[in-house]
Amino acid sequence: MSLQITAAAYVYIHLILEKNNRRRKRWWQTQLFTRRSKFGRNSLLNDLRTQEINGQFQNFMRMSSSYFDLLINLIGPKIVKTETILREPIWVKDRLAVTLRFLATDESFTSLQHLLKMSKQVISNIVKLDLT
Repeated sequence: MSLQITAAAYVYIHLILEKNNRRRKRWWQTQLFTRRSKFGRNSLLNDLRTQEINGQFQNFMRMSSSYFDLLINLIGPKIVKTETILREPIWVKDRLAVTLRFLATDESFTSLQHLLKMSKQVISNIVKLDLT
């Protein structure tokens, strides 16, 4: 009987210690980047398109809106990603905007992450895949 009590106590203590040692859950995105999908994907690009008369879109993207649409039609099918069960893909216009902004300004991925609300790793992968 004593052996059974000892074994039960051992199992109980082991379960308690295992519960305390569990790692905290990590999320795929930080709060800053999850807001991107709440407030519309890349609302900055949409806001700039509405202000095209002032030339803000051309100043930001270094091209007119019509050329941007032409580029989307030309290379969009080559850079489009499919939707998976886990998450939605980044839209073609956002992928193209990230790549063009990086090439036009040569900003670091860190400064682009705050501007476009994407992580440095995502921006790096987008630029790498879109240029190959």
